[in-house]
Amino acid sequence: MSRSGALDRIDALLSEITDPPFVGVIRAEPLALAGTPVVCFWVNGRVDNHQTLGDIGSTTTIMVRAYWRLQSSRVVQEAIELDIWDAMVNIDSKLRSDANLDGNCTDSRVGAATVVNMQIGDAICRTVSIPFEIDIYGEITITP
Repeated sequence: MSRSGALDRIDALLSEITDPPFVGVIRAEPLALAGTPVVCFWVNGRVDNHQTLGDIGSTTTIMVRAYWRLQSSRVVQEAIELDIWDAMVNIDSKLRSDANLDGNCTDSRVGAATVVNMQIGDAICRTVSIPFEIDIYGEITITP
């Protein structure tokens, strides 16, 4: 099991999504966007748990967020809403398709998706955010 392997596998899974057709997968929280729709992911938090006499496991939360640049066209806005729904379903489905991330974690869970508008650089974007929790048992060895 490796943390870098887990991130590599998330990147690979998100890159396989074709509906909506993301222009890229970014392994960081963006400060600006060159094109949309784009899906990004980054480490959002970590907590120790699953403690035994010899080791401690952890749960790390990865934030997965997709972005669409908003436009004033009603037709475009309506198309974005369908893309958002497709993204929520297909991101969820793709991440659940490999719960142990190719052997790089013990288990994983997809959280509830939320949709909001936010400003990224000079653009207003419609976003869908999906927390993804990764469990790694025995991540830290306890030395007696």
